[in-house]
Amino acid sequence: MYSDISFPNKTILEVTFLNKPDFYSISFENNNYTIVGGDKDIETNLIGIAGDGKVYYIVTDDKSLFCYIASNIRIFIKELLLFDEYINTNNLPENPDEIQLAEFADKFRSHLTELDKTVYESDFWSEVCEEMEYGII
Repeated sequence: MYSDISFPNKTILEVTFLNKPDFYSISFENNNYTIVGGDKDIETNLIGIAGDGKVYYIVTDDKSLFCYIASNIRIFIKELLLFDEYINTNNLPENPDEIQLAEFADKFRSHLTELDKTVYESDFWSEVCEEMEYGII
């Protein structure tokens, strides 16, 4: 399963992926998910793929933090790699103002939208872009 997909071998946005032989299945909220990764420091925060192929961020100890990420794992990986490249190649000034931060986040949003039209359905990416606007990321 997923043998034709190349998963990033580094942490991006605190997300790390398991080695393919270490993928496992869980049942959460009456649905089954294949767990392919998670938060590098928080064992209960997982990246899961539902039976329909959609990708979710699953927080097993707080069901209210469950959220849609992407329409499929390939798109999510492309989005993560896009984020990594964008952050590393589009430097902000040392002390950016609100306008610069907003422009930085808006430009990233437009790149995400080009990659995935369903990105606005993703609470995960909405939060990332909001954190970019506030200078947290």
